[in-house]
Amino acid sequence: MNGGAAIGFFTLGVAPGQYHLPHPTLGLPVILLVRRVLLRAFELLREQGLNLAEATEDQVTAALRSVIENNLRETGSVRGFSKRTYEPVTRQGQWANFNGTVLTKTPDLCFRLRRDEGPRLVIPEFDALFIECKPADATHSVSSKYCSDGLIRFVRGDYAWAMQEGMMLAYVRDNRCIGKNLTTAMSEAALMTSLQTVSLPLPSSCHAAAACPGAEAIHVSQHRRGFPWPDGKGAATDITMYHLWHDCS
Repeated sequence: MNGGAAIGFFTLGVAPGQYHLPHPTLGLPVILLVRRVLLRAFELLREQGLNLAEATEDQVTAALRSVIENNLRETGSVRGFSKRTYEPVTRQGQWANFNGTVLTKTPDLCFRLRRDEGPRLVIPEFDALFIECKPADATHSVSSKYCSDGLIRFVRGDYAWAMQEGMMLAYVRDNRCIGKNLTTAMSEAALMTSLQTVSLPLPSSCHAAAACPGAEAIHVSQHRRGFPWPDGKGAATDITMYHLWHDCS
């Protein structure tokens, strides 16, 4: 039985004794590699003439996925990221939430490492870095769009429910920034409660995560999750969220 889902209609495909929760942490090296991939993808899109300032959320995300998959993963030009090390990057693939009551959750991007070391005590389908992408500009409120329609999905178990980490990617315009806009929004009492915030976004102390041309430093926040894991695996642990804000002006 899987956390209250209808018996006979939802299965993880593995017996309870064949997997552990949460899945092992991905770790900062994976986050930094994905950041390098995204930075290079944005550079290529600018070189190709994509008008990031005018493009919609879906247009930017689709373009990112195309250049990541058809160029960067194919060529291996970003060290550590290639067909040998990563599965195909998916955009808006369909995953079930934590208990299978919704079977069509669609995170914007999903990076899955290609693991060749044999069986692991994980659910392979859900063992990945899930990324939600949101614009941050004058017409897209950080409070409502980025937080209440994006970040919340990791907290309530829609995305990355088996994982210990997730990522938010912002397409930034109109001089929005994490310190002034995101941290301020997340400090509001209502959002502190709904997002179950343990710690507000702070810049990573890792030198490689520092601000660079076109992107702010990686910021990290921590959130409690109040849902139960399937198969009696207990209450979900906290999730670490990495916030990557890229200039799309």
